[in-house]
Amino acid sequence: MFSIIALKLTPFFRRASAFALLALLLLGVPSVALCQDKFTIYFYDPEVNTTRNVVLKMVFDQYLKEKGQFQFQPVDNKRTFESLIQNDPNAIFMISNWHFNQLKEQPLTASPVLRGIKNGSDTYRKFLVVKNADADIETMTIATSGTAPFSRSILADVYPQHTPSQLAKPKLLLVPKDIDALMAVGFGLADAALASELSLETLSTLYKNQRQQLHIVGNSRPLKRLLVVRHNSPSPTKAEAIDALHDMSKSSKGLQALNTLGLNGWQSLDERLDEDGRPAQ
Repeated sequence: MFSIIALKLTPFFRRASAFALLALLLLGVPSVALCQDKFTIYFYDPEVNTTRNVVLKMVFDQYLKEKGQFQFQPVDNKRTFESLIQNDPNAIFMISNWHFNQLKEQPLTASPVLRGIKNGSDTYRKFLVVKNADADIETMTIATSGTAPFSRSILADVYPQHTPSQLAKPKLLLVPKDIDALMAVGFGLADAALASELSLETLSTLYKNQRQQLHIVGNSRPLKRLLVVRHNSPSPTKAEAIDALHDMSKSSKGLQALNTLGLNGWQSLDERLDEDGRPAQ
């Protein structure tokens, strides 16, 4: 098993997070329990730290409230999310492609309808970067914004000759975003970081000297971006919610919400389905 360390927030950020949550409640932002008349878009992504859920809900609800009776509901727990996607046909779901592929063995009557894109691309890569080029994977502390299983899958791409037991030895430092992972290496809080190419470019722009000190050890295979999934039973409200998501790139509030997920648009997927109800390849 991985040893996992959560990066502790400063008192200021704890107070800020608590204030943000209180503000959402005071402003009447709906929850699943309090606002059953709204159509729900559930979100869970093992590639995104759950500490960002309050911000994600705020920016998505700001956009969605202008499009209809829709609400965005991040989910903290993988099992809870999987239960929802199995049992709630009257909702739609944002799910990572990596996670959705894991559900293929289950009798799932849901299909992807949208895939996230960034600058026209529906794929990205994760890079393992270090400050010390001679660092040993088995003794590293690796900063990452993803869950342990997802991070382990990236390490397996980078080190295909290593066994699962070898890849289970590094400690993980959980951080909110990829840029935080890179900064953790720069400040000596971690030996390595898992980060996207976009985050490396951002670091080069903001802290060029720090970026120059980092070495890329390897990268993952191309990873498909976030999916929007819906059950196959037709529904006018469901179609309206999907259209609202598809049109996010046409408004400033929509783009702001997309940017929090590292996206700037959605693409429609092929409506031709294989026998298992998934898009034809």
